[in-house]
Amino acid sequence: MSFTGLVTSPSMILTDCEAKSDVEVIKLLSGLALEQGYVEEIFIEKIIEREKAYPTGLPTEVQIAIPHVHDGCKKSFFSAAVLKEPVKFGSMDGSDDPIMANIVFLFGITDPSHQVKVLRKFSEVFQDADLLRDLISTRDNKELLTKLKGALGDYIIIQ
Repeated sequence: MSFTGLVTSPSMILTDCEAKSDVEVIKLLSGLALEQGYVEEIFIEKIIEREKAYPTGLPTEVQIAIPHVHDGCKKSFFSAAVLKEPVKFGSMDGSDDPIMANIVFLFGITDPSHQVKVLRKFSEVFQDADLLRDLISTRDNKELLTKLKGALGDYIIIQ
């Protein structure tokens, strides 16, 4: 099966998001996917479990996290939250240094064989500190989605 992209919409993108923990922001973003019918209830439990076992915080100049899982995913999707205040995530590199994520990019994928391809693209694009600074200063979800589409291209599909 070839990779066709992650479905998203303005309702899957949050700006000025308030969350007190990694679990809270993951539940917020996963809840949006559940409302849209992209995931089953079990997805929320599985993505939280995976985040604890395999943290996804990246020590980029503007720190980010990329939680993801395939369990319970009915349709590959993408969601994102620009946080009002950074939230602590574990570091993907396995170090004990916490990542204070300013942006969380969450996705679910139906075919786990595409996960590495998506993560590689995200990691490449989100090394651009200017882009990340622009994203965290964007207050409109539609504008933010347009900027993300410009950066990620065919990796996300706006519906």
